[in-house]
Amino acid sequence: MEAEIPRHAYSLVGPDQTPLLYRIYQLLQRRRETKRPRKRFQAVRDRLYPIAVAHAGWLRGRIASTRSLTALIAFAAYCVSLAIPITAMVLGMRLVTRIRTAISSWFRQARSRLWRSVAALGLVSPSSLRFRLYEGMLERETALMIQSGNRQSDISAWYTPAAFWPKVTELKAPVLTCVPDVVLAEFPVGFARLGGVPMQHAYQTVATTIRRNENFVTYSEHIKRGILVEKFGIDPGAIRMIPHAPNDLSRSITITGFPDNDATGRAYAEMLLLGAIRKASHAGYASTFSNSKVQFLFYASQFRPSKNVITLLRAYEWLLRKKGIGHKLILTGFSQYESVRIFLDQHNLRSDVLCVHGLTEPELAACYKLADLAVNPSLSEGGMPFTFTEALSVGTPAIMADIEVTREIIKDRTLREASLFDPYDWRALGEKIQWGIQNRTSLYQQQRKFYDDVLAKRSWADVVEEHLRILDELAGRQKVAAK
Repeated sequence: MEAEIPRHAYSLVGPDQTPLLYRIYQLLQRRRETKRPRKRFQAVRDRLYPIAVAHAGWLRGRIASTRSLTALIAFAAYCVSLAIPITAMVLGMRLVTRIRTAISSWFRQARSRLWRSVAALGLVSPSSLRFRLYEGMLERETALMIQSGNRQSDISAWYTPAAFWPKVTELKAPVLTCVPDVVLAEFPVGFARLGGVPMQHAYQTVATTIRRNENFVTYSEHIKRGILVEKFGIDPGAIRMIPHAPNDLSRSITITGFPDNDATGRAYAEMLLLGAIRKASHAGYASTFSNSKVQFLFYASQFRPSKNVITLLRAYEWLLRKKGIGHKLILTGFSQYESVRIFLDQHNLRSDVLCVHGLTEPELAACYKLADLAVNPSLSEGGMPFTFTEALSVGTPAIMADIEVTREIIKDRTLREASLFDPYDWRALGEKIQWGIQNRTSLYQQQRKFYDDVLAKRSWADVVEEHLRILDELAGRQKVAAK
């Protein structure tokens, strides 16, 4: 965004607190996500070891230099007197650890037997129970939200940023529903394998929301025509299309006030890059990585069936092993994503493909700035992929999948040929990456001209203003209808 909305310009409406059960769930999630503390025995051992080593060295020196049998016997007795309590303490700690492990194991087995018994009785599984509790909580909380909204007599129109709340139709004032995309409808098999019943429920929720609402806004003609009109039968006149503005990351890593701002800015970006790499899933490799000049390709995205990550990995593995490129590939998803994890393990790519996550905006900007090439193989986007403008804003060219939303924005044939590739052909992607690296400067200059001449003329303030105009129009219709 160009500027933050002042706090006094909006208010939050809803229940004062989240449900107790949800707060407990969040607490458990935070505990699960934090690193497990070292075992108590290991912590004590790590503290005592340097002291013991130093003391042992002192004793060796004293024993080796003694000239008296009496002193030698005294030192030996001293060593024995230290050894007995230390040995007892170590054995005691190990005994406590074994007891705790045994108790934890018994509880896990008992819990597993309990759930097997419940399942055998035809009741509910742990995952199903969680899902049902969540479903009930969401329904109740949404109802409370609607009640709170309807008590606001000064609201003339509502905007909902996603199509996950069918109950928004119960609001008294008109509702403008944003539908960024419906990837569950475009890739049903991939998402079904990923989430099963919860994903099916999510799709049903989105579909119900769309069918119940009357006014929509999307980011592209593809979603408007290809999804809302063709798949859900929505009247085109009820759908407005508002394109994205460019996402400029340059301010996050711009340095001023130095004799050489460019050199200082690059050094700052390199420091941020190393911080980002420290967050990689392959912690053993990332923790010792110190090459801030590393050459790499960059793809910023979550791992989902629509993101086409495996095609990118196939292309990269071919470039690495057959074409001899020395670049790393940095991704921003979790390497635990099953298909990615299997591919990395099968092709021994854990030290070549770095999956980082939890990046700050400056770290994200640094990754874009220092990459030789930004790549986006996604098969579906709600609007123009942010990859394009985020990369160009910090001086890096980008190549993207040849899909409808990119063609809506990039209409020049020459620019398309330079920037887009067939997302269903991993070799075409590999060849485009190789070409992009070899022609990096000319590709950037060509894309940057388009960025400056066309894309940069639109701001997020324009996007907000266009949304407000639609909301004003809906509010005006409501007033006319009420007369």
